[in-house]
Formats: sequence, structure tokens, C-alpha cells
Amino acid sequence: MCTGIKYTGVDLEKGEGHERRDCEAEKDQIRAEYRQILKNAVAFEKRIRNRWREKNKQKNERIAELEAKVEELERRLAEG
Repeated sequence: MCTGIKYTGVDLEKGEGHERRDCEAEKDQIRAEYRQILKNAVAFEKRIRNRWREKNKQKNERIAELEAKVEELERRLAEG
């Protein structure tokens, strides 16, 4: 349907400029959200790694304690 409004090249450029700004703003918003998601993911993985390291350290300490007990018991048996 024809409205009878005639657009000049300047009017079209203004519309394109506004659309371009909107696209740039949306792109910036998406990039910011992506960076935030990535930052959260890295922090989450770091917490998991730290928790795993602590549990692994505790496990190794317990193994060392048990090995020391076994050595002590073997020594007693040898003396015995």
C-alpha cells in the first residue's frame, strides 16, 4: 500500500544508521553476556579443581597413614 510519503536518500541513511546502532548495541550486549557466562564457567571449573585437589590430598594423606601402620605391623611381626 502506498502512503504517498517520499523518502530521500538522507532519510534512508538515517534509518540505516539507527538500525546499525541498534545492531551494534545488541551485539555489545550479547558479547557482555558471553563474557559473563565464560567468567562464571571458569570460576565454576576452578572451584571443582580446587575441591578435587583437596580431596585427593586427603586421600593421599590417609594412604600414607595406612602404609605407615602396615609397616609398623610388619616390623612387629618380624620382631615377634
